[in-house]
Amino acid sequence: MRISTSLFFQTGLNSINQQQADLVRIFQQIGSGQRMVNPSDDPLAAAQSISLEQSRSMNARFGENRAVAMRNLGEEENILNAVTVQLQSVKTRLVEVGNGALSDSDRHTLATVLQSSLDTLVGLGNSKDGSGQYLFSGAKGDTAPFDTSSYVYNGDTTQRFIQVEQTRQLDSADHGNDIFMRANPGASVYVSSASGTNAGTGVVGAPSLDTPSVNNGATYELTFNADGTYNVKWGADELQNQALPEADKNGVRRLSLPDGASVQLSGVPQAGDSFTVELASKSGMNLFKTLSFMIEALALPQTGSETNQAQFRNILNTTMQHMDQHYDNVLTVRSSVGTRMNELDALSANGNLRNLSYRQELSRLQDVNYYEASTQLELRKSALEAAAMAFRKIQSTNLFTMNSRG
Repeated sequence: MRISTSLFFQTGLNSINQQQADLVRIFQQIGSGQRMVNPSDDPLAAAQSISLEQSRSMNARFGENRAVAMRNLGEEENILNAVTVQLQSVKTRLVEVGNGALSDSDRHTLATVLQSSLDTLVGLGNSKDGSGQYLFSGAKGDTAPFDTSSYVYNGDTTQRFIQVEQTRQLDSADHGNDIFMRANPGASVYVSSASGTNAGTGVVGAPSLDTPSVNNGATYELTFNADGTYNVKWGADELQNQALPEADKNGVRRLSLPDGASVQLSGVPQAGDSFTVELASKSGMNLFKTLSFMIEALALPQTGSETNQAQFRNILNTTMQHMDQHYDNVLTVRSSVGTRMNELDALSANGNLRNLSYRQELSRLQDVNYYEASTQLELRKSALEAAAMAFRKIQSTNLFTMNSRG
């Protein structure tokens, strides 16, 4: 087989070029710290790296979302803590209001104190978050949730969900309707109130459930007759001309209602006077309006008027019952906020571990092994030198030099 001079040269150059290319690739790996300079170096690892990078990027985005949700919930927790303190103060003032020895002037003073608490509570209800959005207005972040005169809720009931994990959305702020305008969820508690303006001195107390297992959640309307009896209507049913039970030594009667409910009554109702006993969840709860009605009642003169005193006492009893429910509800919402914050902490810890796992796997796929690369560098340098030396030997070989050596 004849080997031409051009084939000698081409073979030598190809060998040197190949060794130089391998050496350059080692240089690039060491210089960049990446095992895969080009995707073609390891196609499978390159595809896995892309998938892991996407997962790591999504995990980082979820982490940022969790930080936003935690900040919003932290702001809500601070506000609800302030609301709780105000409600405790209001409940204390209501006990003071119930002191029968107070004069009309004393009640006016307490009305001023309660008005200040009401203004503070409305201000807390209209709080904004760090981005300038109203915190408790649902999706209407640019609308104040509560009107400062009518105390009507102007927001909506849309929950502000944030995607905090691939399969988990979390409500980052409760709307004002759930905080200030409902009874404690799940509580089968009855509240009582006077229906309209009664002419007698009857005062209705807090209802109770004597047999909770048979309670059907009905609304009871009690109406008193001229002969001293009373009627009880609930739904389509009605009991008429029920005799009043005997009063105890304190002048208090306990009226039994259908389905296991009862209510206390003191004083003497007149014909046409009526009272309502219903579940707190059906009574149109509104923290601000309830407190506003109480403030208005404090302006009612009571000296020398037993009727006004009874009206005031009925409003006070209803207010105290409602405030108990509002207080319990705010504590329930605060508990929910704390639960969500704990969940975010757990998700963040899990996300950090997942991010560490992603980094370790990406390092395994992408990062160069410097010990191995350094060894390969020395090997490629030696191979390049050997190829160059072989090329020089082949280049110097011809018939004349071979004959001269012979």
